[in-house]
Amino acid sequence: MVEKGLNNWGRWGPEDEIGVLNLLRSEESVLKAFRLVKKGKIYSLAVPLERDGPQMPTFHKTWRVSHVGQFEDPELSIIDDVIIMETHSGTHIDALGHVWAEGKFYNNFSDKYASSQGVARVGIENVGHIVGRGIMLDIPAYRGVEHLAEGEPITPEDLDGAAKAQGLTLEPGDVVLIRTGWYKLFYQDRARWETSFPGPDGSIVPWLKEHDVCAIGADQPTCELRIKVGSREGGLPLHRYALRDLGVYILENLDLEELARDKVYEFLFMGAPLRIIHATGSPWNPLAFV
Repeated sequence: MVEKGLNNWGRWGPEDEIGVLNLLRSEESVLKAFRLVKKGKIYSLAVPLERDGPQMPTFHKTWRVSHVGQFEDPELSIIDDVIIMETHSGTHIDALGHVWAEGKFYNNFSDKYASSQGVARVGIENVGHIVGRGIMLDIPAYRGVEHLAEGEPITPEDLDGAAKAQGLTLEPGDVVLIRTGWYKLFYQDRARWETSFPGPDGSIVPWLKEHDVCAIGADQPTCELRIKVGSREGGLPLHRYALRDLGVYILENLDLEELARDKVYEFLFMGAPLRIIHATGSPWNPLAFV
């Protein structure tokens, strides 16, 4: 159960459209995050963006076709692509305008701003970029398993326990990435991967507020627990309360396997969604620098 009234509405003024991202908008916060880079190594956290790549719902396929053309110069040819896809395909970020409840978006904006033309407030174009401290909490490693089981919840106690085991202390504005190990199953047993998946449940919402987390992400399709895909069981509390009430961004379908392999738990996180005006989300290629 999520406590009602637990929100950040009005915290950064009545016109605010970026939520907790406000904590990462100073030059000082950017410089602090850049000091985390010691080795010069870069990790891409994105899965392949392709027709049958990881995405949910699975019937929203990414469609691409290439066309060949030729300039006036007979020796010079070009090839280009046309792509049709959901903005929530592959590795992506949800805008604060992705969900609303009781007629309201984040920060008390009315649902009148939602239409077939997108969301006229709290759309993805407001994000611009996220540059800050990222941490990865490896829950399977903390529990001593290869990956979590389908429908297995992750609680605040798990997050605190993993952080302590990895020598991490949460800081305001952190981007918190949660490894469940579920992405590994996409290539091993896709039918199982699509049925249900582990993840945080609604109990972590107060935890997000307490720690002033800017964004939360996971290596599975919704960044939150799904007992059975397609059912209403359990709902989507993170989408409702993190996005709508707290202004905390949700990152989905991350590839955290290289970070886990190298035991990289703290890093400079950088990501920039496409500036699609009034869109509810965007594919992107977030990066971790160490």
